[in-house]
Amino acid sequence: MSSIENLSHLFMKFPGIGTRQAKRFVYFLLAQDPYFVDSLAREISALKKDIAQCAGCFRFYQKRISSNSSTLCDICVDDADSSTLMVVEKDTDLESVRRSGGYAGRYFILGGTIPVLERDPASKIRIRELLERIEGSATDGLTEIILALSVNPEGDFTHDYILKVITPLAEQLGITITTLGRGLSTGTELEYSDSDTLRHALKNRG
Repeated sequence: MSSIENLSHLFMKFPGIGTRQAKRFVYFLLAQDPYFVDSLAREISALKKDIAQCAGCFRFYQKRISSNSSTLCDICVDDADSSTLMVVEKDTDLESVRRSGGYAGRYFILGGTIPVLERDPASKIRIRELLERIEGSATDGLTEIILALSVNPEGDFTHDYILKVITPLAEQLGITITTLGRGLSTGTELEYSDSDTLRHALKNRG
């Protein structure tokens, strides 16, 4: 198999990338000057070295030179409101909420959603880690968990599953569970929602 085919197959592993688009990426790189390709290769190589995954919220973040021993991101160690914990699907959802400016609390990233017909839901998301985070955050004054998932079948199925699993613990600890208001249109992924819509959904959660 040629280098073109090998690289195309690697690009096809990216979300939403099919055979034709993968090939276009390869031919785009072939048309660039060597400096561009070398720079891209260096950045990809450095990605795993420079970026860490937070032990608290599971967000990917830039490692801090001054505190290499830390396993928490800046959001988990700063003065964010510890009384609220927002549960989102992925890093890009977290970034969208932060850009909206309508939320100042802590986060937890599930790592995806659960397919509607999935027989082993716990294998698809970080549900065990979420339970541990809730239990550990109760001593920090956690009073509200916000389920901020995409408004589509998989998001709704994931929401219902999480609600069923965490409700007994939340009730035991006196923690309220809320959901983003329906300022989000049905079928909308949180990542692609604009800032005004997200602020409205946060304001009208219930």
